[in-house]
Amino acid sequence: MLDVAEHSATHNVTLKDISKRQAISEKYLWQIVRPLKAAGLIRTILGPGGGYALAREASQITLNDILAPLEGEEAIVPCVQKSSYCIRSHECVARDVWKELSRKLTEVLQSMSLEDILQKQKNMTDNLAPMYCI
Repeated sequence: MLDVAEHSATHNVTLKDISKRQAISEKYLWQIVRPLKAAGLIRTILGPGGGYALAREASQITLNDILAPLEGEEAIVPCVQKSSYCIRSHECVARDVWKELSRKLTEVLQSMSLEDILQKQKNMTDNLAPMYCI
């Protein structure tokens, strides 16, 4: 998503291009694209010069929006979402801690947009001095 956001401002992004830039196999990218497209995060542009682009502005896409279709709802341990997972879940004090941690994780993921990450990346690369090997 970061690669699409960064490059789709100037042209549509192909999986082949993403694969080369990110060193990720195209086959794996096909598996990622489907749920992202179904979630309305990216759109397909057909024809010559086609590829993928963001379906919404990067500022309107949260990290939670991206992770939810790929990973499912975030929970630290399975009993948080499904108490039947453990026979002790109703009397487990630690489960309350895991619930709170899962809630906080979701809160953080919802508070950060794709645009925020793009800006952090830009700031990082702007502040890097050229490296020279002698």
